[in-house]
Amino acid sequence: MLRRNGRAMGLGIARLPLALFALALASGGCGTAGTKLPVSEMTARTNSAGVQVVDVDVHSYYFKPNRIVVKQGVPVDVTLHFKSFFVPHTFTCNEGDAGLAVSEGTGFMSFHRTKHARFTPTQRGQFEFFCHVGKHHQKGMEGTIVVR
Repeated sequence: MLRRNGRAMGLGIARLPLALFALALASGGCGTAGTKLPVSEMTARTNSAGVQVVDVDVHSYYFKPNRIVVKQGVPVDVTLHFKSFFVPHTFTCNEGDAGLAVSEGTGFMSFHRTKHARFTPTQRGQFEFFCHVGKHHQKGMEGTIVVR
């Protein structure tokens, strides 16, 4: 136990990290909940293996880019960079008939900050992706995959 001027400080010091942790949880990771962000579009590039690749930053309550353009029939590898340490998120698309059935995410206080979502789109169109954790989708954590 630490002492300062002859007084025990163990409990006070132990409470500080707990209070900061609770504040981070309550704030939801300091995101932009409820804010409609402008469209940020990225067209996937094709690597030497013939796979379309795109990087997506997963922040608290938004994706950047939030509009991904890919080609039909060509495999896609989305590299997800999770930027929120305390708040778990997912990258989910429930369009199995179009070849877009993916759900990748992190847990609470995850140290695995990068994950991959892989799929091969079979139909042209626009398909929604979103975070299915809690009410994140309702708070605007969504985007569009455009298959051409």
